[in-house]
Amino acid sequence: MKRMIIILSCMFSMVFAQDYVGNEACLVCHNNVGLGDMTGWRTTMHANGFSAPIGANTMVDMTGIIADANENGTDDFMDGLSLSDASITSSFSAYGANAPILGYDSSSDQYTVTIGDLTLPVFLTYGGSGLYKQRYIVKVPLADGSLSVSHYVSPVQYNEATHEYVGYHPEAWYADPANGDYTPLFNASTVTVTNIVASANTQKRNFEKQCVGCHFDHTVMTETLDGEWIADAPDAGVNDIGSSVYDIDGDGTLDLINTGCERCHGPGSTHATSGVAEDIINPADLTAQQANDMCGFCHSRGSSYPNETFHFPYDDENMHDWEVGDSWADYYIDHGGYFGDGQNEGEAKSSKSHHQQYFDLYESSKPNYIYHQVTCYECHDVHNTEKHQIRTEIVQEDANGNDLAIATENDNNTLCLACHASHGDFATLTPEMIADPTTNASQIAEVVSGHTNHSYDPENGASRCSKCHMPKTIKSAVHYDIHSHTFEPMSPQKTLEYAMPNACAASCHRGIENGSTPLFGTGVDASFSDWSEAQDIALADTLLHYFGPEGQWWAIDQILAIVEPVSSTIPESFGLEQNYPNPFNPVTVIPMIIKENSNVELSLYDMLGKEVTKLVNEQMNAGEYKVTLHANGISSGVYFYRLVATTNNGHQFVDQRKMILMK
Repeated sequence: MKRMIIILSCMFSMVFAQDYVGNEACLVCHNNVGLGDMTGWRTTMHANGFSAPIGANTMVDMTGIIADANENGTDDFMDGLSLSDASITSSFSAYGANAPILGYDSSSDQYTVTIGDLTLPVFLTYGGSGLYKQRYIVKVPLADGSLSVSHYVSPVQYNEATHEYVGYHPEAWYADPANGDYTPLFNASTVTVTNIVASANTQKRNFEKQCVGCHFDHTVMTETLDGEWIADAPDAGVNDIGSSVYDIDGDGTLDLINTGCERCHGPGSTHATSGVAEDIINPADLTAQQANDMCGFCHSRGSSYPNETFHFPYDDENMHDWEVGDSWADYYIDHGGYFGDGQNEGEAKSSKSHHQQYFDLYESSKPNYIYHQVTCYECHDVHNTEKHQIRTEIVQEDANGNDLAIATENDNNTLCLACHASHGDFATLTPEMIADPTTNASQIAEVVSGHTNHSYDPENGASRCSKCHMPKTIKSAVHYDIHSHTFEPMSPQKTLEYAMPNACAASCHRGIENGSTPLFGTGVDASFSDWSEAQDIALADTLLHYFGPEGQWWAIDQILAIVEPVSSTIPESFGLEQNYPNPFNPVTVIPMIIKENSNVELSLYDMLGKEVTKLVNEQMNAGEYKVTLHANGISSGVYFYRLVATTNNGHQFVDQRKMILMK
């Protein structure tokens, strides 16, 4: 059933009605350089999050069953594997005869999961990218011979990196597995829809209630009289075929599943006919907040607004899905999982649950970056074939103001340096140098090593920007396989205070300490998921000498300065104003006014005139700013703060004021 969707396009100040046409209708044209080759989307996890498994795709990443715990080359369903089998690693080993049994019927090309005497047909898989995990979505055969209307996520999760099975909320299928009662909740002769709907834990694994809103281009939700949910997605186009189309609502018509072109660009029927650019939404024309919200609807964790009916963004009062350009807060309530940090003002709150990159981003300074508001797609290109869709090219201005294309990679730092060159610690690097990293390797190495205090070998991890600023501290399948997006190099102090990972250990030093040639000799770590062990504490305490309140290399936790724009209106003069409150403990705000684009240094000095630290050292645009100073790690006393703003024509503005820290 086609649906007419009304979209308000703020970019073009017009309202237009369109139908969904499907992904391949878009790619008929957008498959060449001139119109933008977007065909790489087909290989992404956006396009292949869910698949309808068939035997022909066995052991094929993205589209087939890839579970192979015994690593014999045959998928475990075709092997008829019991997950209590002693030859594999499985959290179901104690379940005995009640452990899930995997199966495959070649005559019907049907994969199954059997729990007790109930054999559940597998209709969809989730994951299987080769990076994280794979889960299996089933329907429940009822005692009357019918199937449940809703789909449910089985308790079986296969972790790809470790070739092991772990329980995915087994309490939805077993009596009390946490306390050793592995009795199945349902049996074949008595199970009814009423039984299923009455089980709160099972309803939490209802695929329609929990998952569809982040994986379809548009969703219409309907509740049955029995209390199950039906999700309807846009119909597949005539050329949308394969494992990523599926009749989700059972109406006999194949639907588009997964995140396709029209989730981000809106329905495309008018554009497909006219070819006029204004007849489709271009996310590049959105505001930075709208663009990040568009990604954030799915890269976050919460419940629908305002009634929390679903575990995805949705207006569940008017039963309406979000459209491109809508505000995240109008459809979602935050239920993210976090570590214990973020309790102090100005301190980032770190995610420990996955799918929270949006929350992380807004814990960082990026959305309010003094040069421009950073968007997700500055680092990611959802149309390419790269791992994590990392952008392969960033265009910057060269010294003459012309466009300069810089080839970018995470592993050689060009992805970060393409934007950070000419700023802060990287002020002596130019975009032209980053565009030719081989020729300028020694200069880049000298500058970056001066910043990191480590040798420069980013291809192998040493002084790679993302190792420190985006450590893997979040769990998807195993600890730790997801990067933080707060861009904060988490200090060892956070391990000591909150028993959470720190960037130094999570990225490098924990492995070194467990290796054959330990660097600090703090011992072998027993549990990778427990950061409160004696070895973790000893390592964090040692690392604190380098990175902490009195760190030899970075005293970043000692004094923290956060720069935020107050107004972009061009002021009439430069100015440095009195901090407030004053006296303070330990946070104060320093207002400063920059008349024209300048290199700005705001420095803090003690009573003897010794520089304590530079609070700001950046090329800044004209405008009014506030600098929030966190002085947790310095002692009480009188301090001076001094502003030196040097304009592009060499003129300088200098001013100084006094502040008092009283603890």
